[in-house]
Amino acid sequence: MFDDKYLYAVTRIRALETKLLDKSKIERMVDTKNAEEVVRVLAETEYASLVSEMSSALDYETLLLKELERTYAFLREIAPSKGIAQLFLIKYDIHNLKVLLKSNMLGEENDELLINIGSIPVNRLKEMVKEKNFNDFDPIIGEALKSVLDNVSVTPDPQLIDLVLDKSQYEIMYNLAKQSKSSFMMDFISAQIDMVNIRSFLRIRIMGFGRDYLTKVIFPNGKLGLDFYSKYFDEPLESIAEKLWATDYYKVIQEGLESFAKTKSFTKLERLIDDYILEFAKKGKYVAFGIEPIIGYLMAKENEAKLIRIIMVGKINDIPNEIIRERLRDVYV
Repeated sequence: MFDDKYLYAVTRIRALETKLLDKSKIERMVDTKNAEEVVRVLAETEYASLVSEMSSALDYETLLLKELERTYAFLREIAPSKGIAQLFLIKYDIHNLKVLLKSNMLGEENDELLINIGSIPVNRLKEMVKEKNFNDFDPIIGEALKSVLDNVSVTPDPQLIDLVLDKSQYEIMYNLAKQSKSSFMMDFISAQIDMVNIRSFLRIRIMGFGRDYLTKVIFPNGKLGLDFYSKYFDEPLESIAEKLWATDYYKVIQEGLESFAKTKSFTKLERLIDDYILEFAKKGKYVAFGIEPIIGYLMAKENEAKLIRIIMVGKINDIPNEIIRERLRDVYV
């Protein structure tokens, strides 16, 4: 059904999609001799104005951050509702909260790690954490923060901060998706939760944690529930993919585990998971008017930043081109 509240947003996005980096641009960057040449390729793209502000190729993280800030400012402008913007901005609020809580716990200042993209300005977040005033947060985050602070005061544990806040993030994202009444959005968030859960399941198996640890790391609202992970907890790791043969995740996990068996690294699995999420988001390219193109474009820009970062890190550290290519994700266009 045609939904005219997305007409303006999608019209703007269709124009911007033509400026996304395609495979040929990515290949040109990979084939360059050094990071400076990568920057010169970027100067021929939508990144030109930001490239002109760089003092050296080492400023690439600043460039990527500014482009994401520009992208999310655009999202705030075109989003038909605050809920859509909040759904994607919440992860930056959570990231900033993690940095602030861990910094307080360690008695350090790590302001350089804060990202000024979230729904709450960084300075305001710092005040809220300092004053322990969480009234302006979603109640789910407020409860998570109180739980973290109560536990950290007894047993300082940075990992606990990550687990509790990540769980609250995905719970809020799923609730916002549900409120949007978009089945695509709900399925998209559930798929992300499943990928986080599968990754956590594999890691705790490899690290030798007990079954009781599942309740801490498996988040609700995925297509696969806690019972799935509990049922197959004692199965050989190499057989886990078989348990997923009837799901969309089978190929991703199968190839990821085959690679892990050879390399003892989850590098390929991480890439396959990112590609799966991007492929899911690509459905937005084929929807005329709706929330899907908005999601697709945002994921495309997030992925674009990841691709540029992988290439720049590779060039700065003289990593061979074939290794850089192995680490690259797919492109949206």
